[in-house]
Amino acid sequence: MTESNQEGYRTLGWILNQSEQGLFLAIADGQTQKEIADLYRQSSVKVYDYKRNPGEYSFVELQKWVDSFPKQKTFLIVNFQLAIQTEESLKWLNFSRDQLEGLGKNIIFFVTSYGDDRLVTKAYDFYSFVKIRILFHQTEERKERLLSYIGEEWDGGREEDRVGSEVESQAGRKRKRSEVETLLEQAKKELEQECFDESERLLLKARKIIEELFGAEHLLMAEVDHNLANVSKWQGNYKEAEEWYQKSLQIKKQVLGEAHPNVAMSYNKLAEIYKIQENYVEAEKFYQKSLNIRKKIQGEKHLDTASSYSNLASLYEIQGRYEEAKELYQKSLQINEKILGENHFYTAIVYGNLARVYEDQGQYKRAEELYKKSAEIREEVFGDKYVYTATGYNNLALIYERQGRYKEAEELFQKSLQITEKISGKEHLDVAICYNNLAVAYARQKKYLEAETLYQKSLEIYKKILGEENSKIAIVYNNLAELYESQKEYQKAEKLYQKSLQINRKVLGTKHPYMAIGYNNLARVYKNQEKYQEAEELFIEGLRINEKILGEKHPHTIINCNNLAKMYKAKGEYTNALLYFFRTYQNLPVEPEFGYPGREEIYKELEDVYFKINFQGNFKQWLEEQRKDHGKEPLTQKEATEEK
Repeated sequence: MTESNQEGYRTLGWILNQSEQGLFLAIADGQTQKEIADLYRQSSVKVYDYKRNPGEYSFVELQKWVDSFPKQKTFLIVNFQLAIQTEESLKWLNFSRDQLEGLGKNIIFFVTSYGDDRLVTKAYDFYSFVKIRILFHQTEERKERLLSYIGEEWDGGREEDRVGSEVESQAGRKRKRSEVETLLEQAKKELEQECFDESERLLLKARKIIEELFGAEHLLMAEVDHNLANVSKWQGNYKEAEEWYQKSLQIKKQVLGEAHPNVAMSYNKLAEIYKIQENYVEAEKFYQKSLNIRKKIQGEKHLDTASSYSNLASLYEIQGRYEEAKELYQKSLQINEKILGENHFYTAIVYGNLARVYEDQGQYKRAEELYKKSAEIREEVFGDKYVYTATGYNNLALIYERQGRYKEAEELFQKSLQITEKISGKEHLDVAICYNNLAVAYARQKKYLEAETLYQKSLEIYKKILGEENSKIAIVYNNLAELYESQKEYQKAEKLYQKSLQINRKVLGTKHPYMAIGYNNLARVYKNQEKYQEAEELFIEGLRINEKILGEKHPHTIINCNNLAKMYKAKGEYTNALLYFFRTYQNLPVEPEFGYPGREEIYKELEDVYFKINFQGNFKQWLEEQRKDHGKEPLTQKEATEEK
């Protein structure tokens, strides 16, 4: 057998020899399915072949067949892709997932990659119950090479031939195994209801039983450790979650090997924890490991691979690596559109992610188009009672806000907040985000009291869950400082801008775009207090970061340059002011979107400073000469008329 298939056969062997019950999925081409089915027909395993017994999936028919072998533990359902050709069959498969689980058997469904894609896209309820997903590549190895992976199931012995004490022991093990399944199901329900302590208690009890039954290095133990990590993560205990995910990963690697989808999933979960803790180096390492496994065993055009592209892209986006993020989001989008179509929820998520990168790069019109697409799909799929719809409203509101459409933004932020509070309660991180975003919309409309109240609420939730030093807290400090600055409370603003910078410097490093925003904001407060030396240093440092990361034509860079020019003008350093006003004017789009300085405003500033240096000069001639020298064409007649 090929090395790439060893993991699949090893997993089958574990199911036959160790697993008491569960639903499993194996992906293999038709020839490989036939070879495996022929082999297992020689053992005590029962095989149902939809190629030999054509027809659509029916739980009733499958149940009758399974019930006809009451002492049989494991069943193979091969060529299952033939039974799920219609939407109706997939619908019934989703409906019957609990009944399939209730049969109390090991049922291994074999499908081709086509069948796998249909299950992922059309039968997610069923798919979510699959314990292990096994991938087989095409193989022509001889049947005898599989025997070592099949083990005791080949001895042909029957349960009634065993001695009474062994039967009694097996019955006891089955009872305990059943208890474990019950505990895991109860723990899952408790977690869904956010009863974290009870969920953890049930999982630890299940863990103890599993260790007694199977030892500490069993796949069931990996599942429990993974679930314990999820409980810790939901509670914000990220270090504890990291430890549980690591334990789960080590078991999976030992049992399944490195190149296995479940191992890739564990790498992905660990990367998420590192990202939340803002340990971006470790997060990138584990996201890359997950991506590499998925590309190797599931292929470049698989939904899991698309998910890995998006995860890694989100990490790059946080670090301001926008071009790398955009490239990976676009790869993810292409896969989702091809497999799921343009109007699927997962495609909507990627539309929103890609829109956010365009927004970060100042391309607001393109961002708005994608956010609208995402919001419309979410609303159509989920209505207005799910958090996914709230996220779509929130994202679209943010881009409206960027364009100065504050009333439209406020309405969508309110809708997002109402949905989020109803679903998550009033002390959830998502609610803190909603408070912050709605507060910004209030502040822009000079509703200062309402804005301050919501900022404080947002901070309270963030500090309780994330601690004092997190980039989200830095954002709220920055926004609250801006609120005080707009009311000319400069000392309060200065203190909060400094706190925001201090957190971002520690978490994000000194060259992140958020640092540039912070430098620019604090410098503006220093300028307003006539602390020109401190202001100059920060304006220049912010401009350097923006030019390097965002480019000289990004709105943040242009605003930064304009602020530096105004500061020089206020100091009376007109030569420097003229230089930076010209750079601002030079880089402005012909038709600036909202958020840029006004073209006419900068023209007048440039003209005013020019005449302070040379009151008898010819400003228009000077400006055209400067434009030629810097690679711009002279003013057109239309521009000259507009700028008179």
